[in-house]
Amino acid sequence: MIALGAGGTGLLLPASLGAVVALLAVAALGVALHRPLARVPENTLKFVVGVLLSAFGTFWVGEGARMAWPGPAARNPDVAIPFLVVAYLAIALWLVPICRTAAHVTSVED
Repeated sequence: MIALGAGGTGLLLPASLGAVVALLAVAALGVALHRPLARVPENTLKFVVGVLLSAFGTFWVGEGARMAWPGPAARNPDVAIPFLVVAYLAIALWLVPICRTAAHVTSVED
C-alpha cells in the first residue's frame, strides 16, 4: 500500500507516516478491545475481518491507482467504502452456503 500511496513525487514519507499511524491505531484498538472481542466466535470474527479487509483494500488500491469512483463516490470517494463493504458482504454470504455444500459433497465422497 505504501507503494501505491507514494505514487507521486515526494509522497513516500507521508505514505510511510500514514502507515505507521494506522499500525499504532490498530494496535491500540486491539489492546482496548481484546476482552470484548474474545467473546466473539472465531469464525465470525474472521468472516467480518475478511470482508472489511477486502473492502478497505479495494478502496485503497483504487485510490492509489487514482481510479474514478462511480456515482456519489465521484465527489466524495469515502462514500465508496460502505458500498464496497455491502458488496463484499453480499458476495460472501451468497458463497458461504455454496462452499458448505461443496465441502459436504467432497467429504461424503472421500
